Amino acid sequence: MRLVAVALLASATLIPYEDAKPILQADGRNISATEWPVWVARRNAEIRARLTQGDEDSVVNLWLYGTSFTKLPRVTDREAAQLASSEKIQDLLLARLDDFVSALAKPGTNERLQFARDLVTRKGIGLSTEAGREKAREYLVGLRERVIAENERYRRAAESPSEYATLYRDRGLSSDTRLTASFAIDRALEALAASGWKPAGGVKRVAVVGPGLDFTDKAEGYDFYPQQTIQPFALIDSLARLKLAALGDLRMTTLDLSPRVNRHLEAARRRAESGAPYVIQLPLATDAAKHEWHPGFVAYWHDVGAAIGKTVPAAPPPAIAGAVRVRAVAVRPSIVAALTPEDVNIIFERLPLKDEERFDLIVATNILVYYDGFEQSLALVNIAKMLKPGGYLLTNYAVTLMAPMETTASITMPVFFDTQRNGDTVFAYRKR
Repeated sequence: MRLVAVALLASATLIPYEDAKPILQADGRNISATEWPVWVARRNAEIRARLTQGDEDSVVNLWLYGTSFTKLPRVTDREAAQLASSEKIQDLLLARLDDFVSALAKPGTNERLQFARDLVTRKGIGLSTEAGREKAREYLVGLRERVIAENERYRRAAESPSEYATLYRDRGLSSDTRLTASFAIDRALEALAASGWKPAGGVKRVAVVGPGLDFTDKAEGYDFYPQQTIQPFALIDSLARLKLAALGDLRMTTLDLSPRVNRHLEAARRRAESGAPYVIQLPLATDAAKHEWHPGFVAYWHDVGAAIGKTVPAAPPPAIAGAVRVRAVAVRPSIVAALTPEDVNIIFERLPLKDEERFDLIVATNILVYYDGFEQSLALVNIAKMLKPGGYLLTNYAVTLMAPMETTASITMPVFFDTQRNGDTVFAYRKR
């Protein structure tokens, strides 16, 4: 069976003033109906500008963890513990930085290095001279210092329950993604299926807000395979495996404000129309004394993709990637070709859908936490408008919704990724 291929939907529209007015009043914002479009356009542009800061964060992670431009060890917590002294860690950081900047000067066909080079050169930094490369080093060191300071501030803020749901409201918008988020959603869908939820005829229309792009995240940071997106395909796989959807009827839409993510998805869709599958690489670090994956997550990692593709040879990791298991799945072209990427800033924008086009399910993981309570409320109104009655929003942060959405989650699903009880909690909110 193949997913239903569809043309791109109509362009996103701004949230109407009438929908935003109660939220504005509750937040004490005195913005009139005539002022609203101008205010939204300005704030929309400001939010989209945060993508650059997120890109900078990803480039710092590439410097610390990447294996495609150096033979030096990665600067992971495990490696830092083995080095013991701060001087040795600093020496490793600087040595990797030298290799990184040299690689940026001649990135070849490496798409991550090309991206990092473009980010550096947009700052007016040339890489053809030693003086320019020294400026690049200074720029990257400055970025890392900012990231360290921000991470410490976020760590302190996370200790306050009132701060947790909006923890990253001023952080750069990073596109990085991980398989763990898809595992948490899979467990929540399993709970929904067990509760008896299944729309008449099955789930037919689903959306992922912020599907992400696996560039170099701050946990594993692997870069020995091409950039990829994971969650849209993992979600389709879960819905099919749990018999909540028939692949022949299912339609997937992604909503993202990142041009880089949208270009990647559109390029994958075009290749699939010519018969090319989409290969997802699934690395998983080998258990260590201080970190052991939860058996449930390992089982999910081992099986994910079986409903939508087949196992293929994985990209071999280099020795400096450390102890890592690898597997890969080639997603069938019919699945990929049916995916519809849409440029949408969920805070201020929505798709203008007819009743029959609305979604049975919308997934938004690690998205709303990047906004304050006011902006979250606007996003939730947009999400509610795009959901069918009886449909669900799945998110990994508790949020405050208004009718016709449930104000309390139908299902609260804690999920652990490892035996150290690191994990996530998914909240399922139903539209009445």
